[in-house]
Amino acid sequence: MNVNFRCRECGRGIWIGDFEQPSELCCRSCSTQIAIDPAAGVDGNGRLERCWICGCDRLYRQRDFNRKIGLGVVAVAAIFSVKTYGLSLLGAAIIDALLYWKLPEIALCYHCESIHRGFELPRAIEAYDLATHERYEDQEWGKRIQPTT
Repeated sequence: MNVNFRCRECGRGIWIGDFEQPSELCCRSCSTQIAIDPAAGVDGNGRLERCWICGCDRLYRQRDFNRKIGLGVVAVAAIFSVKTYGLSLLGAAIIDALLYWKLPEIALCYHCESIHRGFELPRAIEAYDLATHERYEDQEWGKRIQPTT
């Protein structure tokens, strides 16, 4: 189990591994103290209920796949589709379907956009919903990066 998130103050990425006891992390970039309480985010059966970082109970699930790579596969398939009479697009669709069934699911927080990997996800965590995202997202979370001079 691990969680990736952005620091609330500087926006830099932070990765944390397995934690069983409440603890405090320190951002390496801006020295902000971040309190982590893993027990508060997991139910009695070990399933993820809440975000480890902000405590929000609104999470969504998706497959653990890099979106940039997915777009690259589609772009390459589209470029070669003229020469292959569209078969490259069919190949990209088959690759997409295989990855969908093979890759594990992750949970993301609507509020702070933290990524939770390796957790058992209850059925209550559903796929992404734009209306829910607009209701819960924090416009300021992790977007306070100071311009470098």
